[in-house]
Amino acid sequence: MKRFDVVIIGGGPGGVTTALSARNTYPEKSIALIRKEKIALIPCGIPYIFHSLKTVEDDILPDKPLEKNQVELIVDEVTDVNPVSKMIKLKSGEEVEYDKLVLAIGSKPFVPPIPGIDKDCVYFVKKDIEYLRNTKECIDKVERVAIIGGGFVGVEVADELLRKGKKVILIEKLPSLLSLSMDEEFGNMVVELMKERGAEVIAGISVKEIAGREKVEKIVLEDGREFPVDAVIVAAGYRPNIELAEKMGIKVDRRFGILVDEYMRTSIKDVFAAGDCTAKRHFLTGEYTKLMLASTAMAQGRLAGSNLFEIKVIKEFPGALGTFSTKICDTAFASVGITESDAKKAGIDYVVGTNETVDRHPGSLPNTSKIFMKLIFARYSHQLLGAQIKGGVSVGEMINMLSVMIQNRMTDMEIDTLQIGTHPLLTSSPIAYPVINATVSAIMKWYKK
Repeated sequence: MKRFDVVIIGGGPGGVTTALSARNTYPEKSIALIRKEKIALIPCGIPYIFHSLKTVEDDILPDKPLEKNQVELIVDEVTDVNPVSKMIKLKSGEEVEYDKLVLAIGSKPFVPPIPGIDKDCVYFVKKDIEYLRNTKECIDKVERVAIIGGGFVGVEVADELLRKGKKVILIEKLPSLLSLSMDEEFGNMVVELMKERGAEVIAGISVKEIAGREKVEKIVLEDGREFPVDAVIVAAGYRPNIELAEKMGIKVDRRFGILVDEYMRTSIKDVFAAGDCTAKRHFLTGEYTKLMLASTAMAQGRLAGSNLFEIKVIKEFPGALGTFSTKICDTAFASVGITESDAKKAGIDYVVGTNETVDRHPGSLPNTSKIFMKLIFARYSHQLLGAQIKGGVSVGEMINMLSVMIQNRMTDMEIDTLQIGTHPLLTSSPIAYPVINATVSAIMKWYKK
């Protein structure tokens, strides 16, 4: 039997970050990380195995940071945890004792109740290297692929398959694509880009059946339309892994995950949780959110790892911001905070500011991209609540800056008076900087009102 001061179950971004944070904070402690996968993958990179990456192995999450920081890696499956005796049982028959335990057990693909979803050549976006090898091998051989789900994973997979020359049909039951992260006008922009690449995009309708004998042959929609396909990839979201926590007697929300406090502590003493498996409330609305992002998991992991034995860092997890970015058909999309539709649902009185410009100055410079930005401010507090951007690669870091603004509850006047660094080859013009000019657009609405 082995014994460690800290044991982390789960080897994704949340688990690894927890281990590294714990090592930085408690250099004298013994730390182990248990995962059932011999090889861990970078979750955000999985859609790119279909074209941009040559093999699934190109998406490996390296173990070197764990080795360098003297975190013992145990490749085995946890079958049971006794939180009273603090004993972990492994599938191999081994037992591991702990002082502090962190559950970073991630999530699994949601399986929608569609007849025929268990047929051959129907695949999910799983974090399993062998499963993905088989998926890629099949997709490489077929011509027509249907993707069920128009969130960021489904859209990224569709984009990859279009680049590969496949005939793609993308089906989303909600009215627009990326609807959990962006407003409808941005979803429509994605639709147009994908249609230009030759994709068939259908939103606002569900799949009635995946038809065929043993192997998928066609997709049948609720309105009766049928589309012949050779394979289906289901990207209908993820659900938190909560089975182990429930077995331990930890309080969970069946839909959203393991319940934790602001320091990532569960309902059982000395047991913490971080990442996709946890129930997260939105930073602004306080409502539970379904968004599962590596950036959120890593923020939780850093906090959990640094406060395992005592509160070392007086900084609780403030809630999920939902900072998100992706690249579709060579155009970047990003969002943070709440959308306009979120604000309406929550009954928040808000004002929208928009701006369209270019990310270099002058705009005739090479590699210049058009930027369209939409900012949402609270009407009375003037606080920034949300941001959405479409444009070039500069969008990726711009949304991070806006995320910091929201987390620090900046107002429109504070943003309007920012001192920014600009350069012709790197940014928009200082007199046309999109974050500031979209803010001014909102401020002008205050004055007009």
